[in-house]
Amino acid sequence: MRSPRVTIVVPVYNGAVYLGETLESLLTQSFTDFELLVINDGSTDASGDIVRSFKDDRIRMIVQENGGLCHALNRGIEEAKGSYIARNDQDDVSFPHRLERELKVMEDHPDAIGLFSYNTKFGSKHRWSNADKLTMVAGEIREYEPLKDGSLLGSTMFVRREALQSIHGFRQSYYPVDDWDLECRLAQAGKVLVLQEPLVAYRFQTSANTYRVFAEMQEKTRWTEDSYHRRVQGVPELTFDQFMMTQPQNGWSRLARRRIDTAKLQMRIAGQDYLDGQYLAAGLHLSAAVMLNPADMAGRLWRLLGGSSSEPA
Repeated sequence: MRSPRVTIVVPVYNGAVYLGETLESLLTQSFTDFELLVINDGSTDASGDIVRSFKDDRIRMIVQENGGLCHALNRGIEEAKGSYIARNDQDDVSFPHRLERELKVMEDHPDAIGLFSYNTKFGSKHRWSNADKLTMVAGEIREYEPLKDGSLLGSTMFVRREALQSIHGFRQSYYPVDDWDLECRLAQAGKVLVLQEPLVAYRFQTSANTYRVFAEMQEKTRWTEDSYHRRVQGVPELTFDQFMMTQPQNGWSRLARRRIDTAKLQMRIAGQDYLDGQYLAAGLHLSAAVMLNPADMAGRLWRLLGGSSSEPA
């Protein structure tokens, strides 16, 4: 039996609330030659029943004991039959032409090993195109630069299977910034492209794990950058504990890091509030972000006024 061109890997852990919408967005893609590989990572809710409710022979579900997101993703890479692997998280929504667009870009660039796209964010009331940070240009393609671009949304990933296997997939020790660690290592393994148009809607929700681990996320973001530089220099990476011991420990340095990190958190909460229609709360958190890091906010405003955005229909 011929293997599908693409494997879509959907890691699931207690994702019943939004999983049906996510799967529907994938099963109605304009490109149809794929398998939809759901890794049910020990869910205790109705996630498995929701997957089974879709009567589509392209769906394959693997049920395993809970091992965490990275282990679920690596199981998907291991089990994938397609030449390309596309990732989609359990609560994000792919636009109908996503796979078609990503596959065409990769076929037009046979020297590239992977591709990511831009995304829009959405909550219960609104969408946002990230025009304050990104310039959306339909069809525009450029090469990924990890330290300039930072972490791109994992749910937009479209990578040759052998490339993911060659770098041994995701590393649990880098969670919750395992996405960026993988993207950095992938870019060092070969050419990775960025399609500067939104192909996925990223769901903002107050229950997201991001808020609970935000402080750890910032420290591990700095660790990921340090590891990237060390690989470039050909020297061994540090463990997280070793890296933390290299960080300035005087009061002013720690206060500066905390100020920048808190500004980022306030900005994210402001975005969540806006997307959910909580305008007063959004204004208060935005004001806090401005006071904590005015330079960053000025830059965002400049890009927003001078840039362009493209919202999906």
